Amino acid sequence: MFIKPSDAQRARVCEIIEKGLTGAGLAEDEILELFKLDPESPLTSYLMWAGRQLQFELCNGKAEVHAQVGLNSSTCPHNCKFCSFAACNDVREKGKYEVPVEEVLEDVKIFIEDGANLILLLATGTYPKQKAAEMVQTVREIIDPDMPLLINFDDMSAEDVRLYHEAGANGAYHAVRMREGIDTKIPVERRFETIHNLVNEGMTISTCVEPVGPEHTPEELTEATLRCLSYPSVSAGIGKRITVPGTLMEPRGELNDFISAKNVAIYRLAAGKKPILNCSASTPLTAAAGANLNWAEMGSNPRDTVKKTEDGGHGSNVAYQQRILKAAGYEILDGYSKGWIL
Repeated sequence: MFIKPSDAQRARVCEIIEKGLTGAGLAEDEILELFKLDPESPLTSYLMWAGRQLQFELCNGKAEVHAQVGLNSSTCPHNCKFCSFAACNDVREKGKYEVPVEEVLEDVKIFIEDGANLILLLATGTYPKQKAAEMVQTVREIIDPDMPLLINFDDMSAEDVRLYHEAGANGAYHAVRMREGIDTKIPVERRFETIHNLVNEGMTISTCVEPVGPEHTPEELTEATLRCLSYPSVSAGIGKRITVPGTLMEPRGELNDFISAKNVAIYRLAAGKKPILNCSASTPLTAAAGANLNWAEMGSNPRDTVKKTEDGGHGSNVAYQQRILKAAGYEILDGYSKGWIL
């Protein structure tokens, strides 16, 4: 349906977008105005063009594929309603399952051979900390010292962060998720404490406004965006929730790619010139709106129910993600992602 904006709205939105194109970033009221913009408005097309324009200028047309290896799919007590591992969701076989170390190493080797720019290890809140540190060290031993190695683990004390850092991790993905503490059993304060500990230890940070669904308001998205912008992150962005059938979140539905692309463009303009890596380019449309980072995935995955995501789940290889980015006009970075190793 064609939505014709008023003259006043057109002038205001164009003013905000033009400010965003300078790389100066956006103020809270400007971010909110863009999130309130009707996706069917022709101004949204201008917004997405602007997101791509600024992104290409910042990254010189280069995009990256980062690779995630899931370590386990054990039942998790944190009960994130969108997660297939959650004890509250009856979508997986309950109990403990950990991917054998040999399979983890094989997945990492495949990703490196295929040209991944970064490796990340993912584990649920039940994965033993000492075992996680040993896995980090084992993976670090088989990859180049210049290859960034990140972790996406449970919340971490200062001692935990130091343990993983000394084992060879350069940084971590960590986020305060949408409606944290409401749709999850994780206190927001615990998330902030972990991010504080990561910064103090000298670990680099990847984060995101996620997982975004149709129920989240412009006000919530603005608050989450400002929160992400406050972190000293090397990569960030905004990502939609992937519906896992049978979970408590399934009835809420899922954003379409057009709205996701609008959100990607808003985050790019709101963030200004940093970080240069903006996710999530999960489709050519979101990539064309200003996202230059994709994720290839193997091993366990909270967005599906199979033990290994590449066996009929949401998993994908590096080449597939590179094709999405190339379809949006990017060139793929040849080599390791920069800025993660301090």
